[in-house]
Amino acid sequence: MELAPVYGFEFTPTFIFFDAQGNELWRDIGGLDPQKVRDSIQ
Repeated sequence: MELAPVYGFEFTPTFIFFDAQGNELWRDIGGLDPQKVRDSIQ
């Protein structure tokens, strides 16, 4: 709840993926696609 206003999300679960510099690369609401995560870290 404390981070919701910081990152601007209203629904849980919300998954937010950041790069090494702290920039948001993508977000998913409700479910997480494992392939999307794998693709993002390669």
